[in-house]
Amino acid sequence: MRKFLLAILTSLLTLSAFAQFDSFAGFYKGEQSGTKKYPLNMSPDIYAEVYKGGDSYRLKILADILCRGDEYCVVEGLKAENGEIKLVDAGALKLNGKITPEGIEATGVYDKDPIKLSLKRYKYESPTLGAKAPAGAIVLFDGKDTSKWELCANKQPINWIINGDGSMTVKNDAKKPDGKPLNSSIQTKDVFGAFKLHLEFMTPGEYDKFGQARSNSGVIMGPYEVQILDSFGDTGANNQCGSLYRQTPPQSNACLEPGAWQTYDIIYTPAKFNGKTLVAYPTFTVYLNGVRIHNETPVTYGTSISEYMAKKNNFQHPTKGISIQLQDHTNPIKFRNIWLQAL
Repeated sequence: MRKFLLAILTSLLTLSAFAQFDSFAGFYKGEQSGTKKYPLNMSPDIYAEVYKGGDSYRLKILADILCRGDEYCVVEGLKAENGEIKLVDAGALKLNGKITPEGIEATGVYDKDPIKLSLKRYKYESPTLGAKAPAGAIVLFDGKDTSKWELCANKQPINWIINGDGSMTVKNDAKKPDGKPLNSSIQTKDVFGAFKLHLEFMTPGEYDKFGQARSNSGVIMGPYEVQILDSFGDTGANNQCGSLYRQTPPQSNACLEPGAWQTYDIIYTPAKFNGKTLVAYPTFTVYLNGVRIHNETPVTYGTSISEYMAKKNNFQHPTKGISIQLQDHTNPIKFRNIWLQAL
């Protein structure tokens, strides 16, 4: 009975993390008018990004999203009250108005010209969301069957939560025989050479956490990791979502807000050898939410170690197939629609 109640409590806590998505956090899209100054006068289109950290919000007024581009205004430390966030002479644009979960209405000043902003909430959806496995592909997770996976630590059946929406959630309650915690990262039972991998994931609303503690997981392919993290609104550094972990940052931050289903489409080309001599590094082409963030990017050593340690320990790239891991980093990330196509 105690184990049963504990299992129910764990499930409820996991569900609560996903139920508590913030109503303001996300993208907004609309129009600006009034200014005749470059570059805002080039297009009426304007975007905004609202990020939540702790009990406050950050607003960015942007030329575009999911790319590195102009930030016209950044306002930190905003507070929500009575269902809205008030803007009072806010940021470089001296914005006055309000943010609601439905939109942003504000006036301000851009280079001495008056400016008016009118934006509606914008739900971006990846063009590969829900992509079906092509003929001949291997379906690794279809929403029910987990038989192609095992716990990395002991090769036992996985313990993750299977949800009614066709997804599974990281669950870190595995135990060693002595009762001590056992990491619940999972891996494919099979290994693969060159491949294209599709998977979809959702980060929970862990707004009180920051940095690597905020909805962390990863797609680990042999010694190489493509990072999963709630990096919405962040800079796109080499340890954030989309990075070849701690080695190469994404070309742009294409991460969506917590609660949005996101997609990875990853093409892996193994290292090439002439006998035992390495002649070409392995490469990754990665699309996050349909945006190409790596293009045949070489990986010169394992992403869990530094270049110094790689040289010190004479790191060797795999000469055979590699397994695919989904990382348990204690955060309840959801995964669904996982398939692999051999290349």
